[in-house]
Amino acid sequence: MTESVAHDLIRTFFRRSFLMTAIVAVILSLLLPLLRYYSDIETYKEESLRLLENFSRKELPPDPYDILRTPEKHEDLLKRIAVFMEYGNLVEFKIWAPDTTVLYAHTDSSLTGLSFPSNKHLLETLSSGTMRAEIEEMTDAENRALQGHGKLLEMYLPVWRKGKIAGVLEVYRKTPQISFLGTHNIIIVLLSLSIPVLLYTLLYGQFKVAAGEILLYHVELNKMYKSLARSYFDAVRGLTKALELRDMGTEGHSERVVAYSVSIGRRLNLEEREMSRLVIGSYLHDIGKIGVSDTILLKPGPLTHEERKIMETHTVKGYELIKDIDFLSLGTEVVYGHHEKWDGSGYPRGLKGEGIHITARIFALVDVFDALMSRRPYKEPFPFGETRAIILEGRGVHFDPAVVDAFMEMSERELADIADEVRRTGIHHTVNNAIEKLLSITGDVR
Repeated sequence: MTESVAHDLIRTFFRRSFLMTAIVAVILSLLLPLLRYYSDIETYKEESLRLLENFSRKELPPDPYDILRTPEKHEDLLKRIAVFMEYGNLVEFKIWAPDTTVLYAHTDSSLTGLSFPSNKHLLETLSSGTMRAEIEEMTDAENRALQGHGKLLEMYLPVWRKGKIAGVLEVYRKTPQISFLGTHNIIIVLLSLSIPVLLYTLLYGQFKVAAGEILLYHVELNKMYKSLARSYFDAVRGLTKALELRDMGTEGHSERVVAYSVSIGRRLNLEEREMSRLVIGSYLHDIGKIGVSDTILLKPGPLTHEERKIMETHTVKGYELIKDIDFLSLGTEVVYGHHEKWDGSGYPRGLKGEGIHITARIFALVDVFDALMSRRPYKEPFPFGETRAIILEGRGVHFDPAVVDAFMEMSERELADIADEVRRTGIHHTVNNAIEKLLSITGDVR
C-alpha cells in the first residue's frame, strides 16, 4: 500500500515536473532568441555607426555643398558610395545641408535640392551634434521610396568641418532577420526537454525510496497520534468517572446524556464533524465541577444565591480547562454553552437563539431531561410524562424549538432502551468512534 502510494506520488511529481520544464523550455526557446536578437541589434547599431563614421572621415569632401555645385568632380566619390552601399547592405545614403536641404540621395535622386524642415531626427542631430541609430518604420515623406523594405536601421551622423556641423549623413541599412528554427534554438529546446527525462531515469529510484520512507513515517506518526488521542481521552474518562463517584447522585449521567445527544443529533441530520463535537462535549460537559467545592456540589438542599453563582462558574472553569488541549478543545461549545437558553436568559454569556452552537442547544435539552428523570440528593425522579411536559413548556424559551420537536418524536420506550444499553455496554465505543472520525476527517481534532 505504502509502496503504491509512493510510486504514485513520484510519478505525479515527475509528470508535473516534466510538464513545467517543457513549458519553460518552450518559453526559453522563444525568449532566448529574442534576447539574443536584441543584443545583436545593439551590436549591429554600434558597428554600423562605426563603419559610417570611418567612411565619412575618409571619403567626404571638406564642403558637402561641392557635391551639389560640382557633381562632375565627385564621380569617384559617388562610385565609392555605391560600393559602400552594396557591401554595407545599405538601401539609402543621403547627405543633408544644415538648413535641412537634401544635397545628395543615392536611391531617390528626386529628393536632391528639396528641404524637409519637419524631419525630427535630423533636427535633433543638428541640435545635439551626436550620432544616433534606431530601428524605424519608413513613414516619413522623404522615405516613401523605402517603404517596401519594412523596418530599417536609420542612422544620422553629423559631418564636422572646422568645429561646425557642415552637414548630416542619413543612411539606411537592412536589419538582420530573426530565425526561431536556427540550430542554436533547436539545441536549446532539445536540451530543455531532455532534462526531466534524465531526472526521471536517474533519480526515480532514489525518490521512490525516500517518498516511501516519508509515507511510512507519516503512517506511523498518524497511528501514534491517534493512540495518544485515545489515551488522553481515556485519562479524562477516568477523571469524569472520579467526578461522578464524588457526586453519587450523578452516577451514569455523563454516559446517558452522550447517548441521548447522539440520538437527537441523528434526527437533526448533524454533519459528521458536529456529531463528534457533540459526543465529546456531552461527555465532558461537567468537567468544570472539579473546581467546585464539595459543600456546594453535594449540598442536599437548595443552593443560596451566592452558592448558585459559584456553581454556575463550572461552565467557565470547564471551558478554561479544555480549550487549549488538542484532543478536548472541540468539546468547548457544549461545555461552555450548555446552560445558555434560547430566549437569552441563560449563562454564562447570555447567548440567544442560533447564537448558541447547535451542539450546545441539543445538549441543553438532554441535560435537563436526564436531570429530571434522575434521583438527586435534593429530589426524587420525575415521571416521564411530567418530564416531557416540562420540556415542551420550555420550547422557544429554554430550548431550541427544532431540538424539542426532534426529542418529542422519541417514545418513552426508545429513551428507556437507550439508557438500558448504556448501563449494559457503556459508551466507550461511541466516544472512541467520534475521535477516530475526527482524526480521519482532518488529521487533527481542532
